Order: sequence, then structure tokens, then C-alpha cells
Amino acid sequence: MKEVVVAQIDLEEVDYKPGSGGPLVERNLGVLGHVKVRLDVLMGSADISVDRLFSLTWGDCVELDADLDAPVALLLDGKPIARGHLMAAGDCFGLKISEIL
Repeated sequence: MKEVVVAQIDLEEVDYKPGSGGPLVERNLGVLGHVKVRLDVLMGSADISVDRLFSLTWGDCVELDADLDAPVALLLDGKPIARGHLMAAGDCFGLKISEIL
């Protein structure tokens, strides 16, 4: 079994101000502005056996297939629309967008 080294990572903290910066898309969306959509951030994935899945306990680590400094994907209804890097925004995670797809 491959040894997995688990280490704490430091995330850059962002001084988040809602409404700062321009919109991702410049369009008149008055008719659709109230529609809710689902955004997901994909950090990576892992292939494990069902046996391993059911043997997981508190504190176990599941290694993802992404490098630590790799950009994460922003998904809209399961489809990638942007990439970026995780940030600390107060007590929450945030995503600093670096590329629009």
C-alpha cells in the first residue's frame, strides 16, 4: 500500500467584498436574474474499491487525483465553466477565478 503523507495547507486569505469587480458575463439578464442555479467546485476525484469505501473510518484520508497546486474546476449543472484556486474568505472557502472556459 502506498504511503500517503497528510499535511496541513495554508490558504491565501482574501479580503472579500461582495459586489467588488465586474460580472463574469456582460449581458442584460433582467428576465432570468431570479433563476437559481447550482455551482459546484471539483477539487479532484478518487477511484477506490467498495471494500475500501466501507472500511473508511474517522480520520482516514482519501487521496485525490489532483496536485495540491492544481486549479479546481467550477461546474454549472455538472459542466465546467471556469477554473480557479481555493481561497480562505473569512470562515469559508472561496474560489478565486483565474480562467473562464
